[in-house]
Amino acid sequence: MTGIVIDSKSDSDMLLSIVDRSDIEAPEAEYETDYVDGRHGSVNRFKYYKDVEQEIEFNILEEFNIKPQIRKIKTWLLNAKSFYFTDDDVYRKIKRVKISGIKNDIAEYGDFTVTFSCDPFEYARNDSMIKVASGGEVENIGTFESTPLLKLYGSGKGTLTVGSTKVAVDLQKEYMLMDSEIQEAYYTTTNLGSLMTGEFPKLPPGKTKITFDGGITGVEIQRRCRYL
Repeated sequence: MTGIVIDSKSDSDMLLSIVDRSDIEAPEAEYETDYVDGRHGSVNRFKYYKDVEQEIEFNILEEFNIKPQIRKIKTWLLNAKSFYFTDDDVYRKIKRVKISGIKNDIAEYGDFTVTFSCDPFEYARNDSMIKVASGGEVENIGTFESTPLLKLYGSGKGTLTVGSTKVAVDLQKEYMLMDSEIQEAYYTTTNLGSLMTGEFPKLPPGKTKITFDGGITGVEIQRRCRYL
């Protein structure tokens, strides 16, 4: 039986079982549409992909009054950040959670449905930091461009090139984290945005060459591969 893991806790850890789960449709694209005089048909500019929803029906059946456990389950679900199914190698990021009314006609049994509003993408689960040699390549195995996390080591000024994107940095700490998802450069809790110049790199599907020079002596990258 397929299970679900939410923020490192499984349904079985919470004494739950999955009764049913909905299919997730492909994310819907949002476009800005306009008509131009003298041109037939509309002109469409892609804006973004919309969130998707995953609906899951759970139940719980034990030999004791489950009300205290239900309270723990609600807290677990309402604070959820991500989930994955045990029969897949991708996970989803959760934006919002809605829990239906919990059917609890008898003390030992409960049944309810949870709707997760999710980021439009699926993300690769096994995606740890990897070292990259200057002149080496990294491969985005996903189907959409990713927003990687890079960790730069060294001292002083240098240039990082990821594909066609060049970034100048001045390394003054043990390392610099360059996060393309949140568009920030930092060391622990210290913002280092003033010590970099250029756009945050992205990785298109396929292989991308990475080079670095000057004071940059080492680079690690978490690709954050994702799928539509």
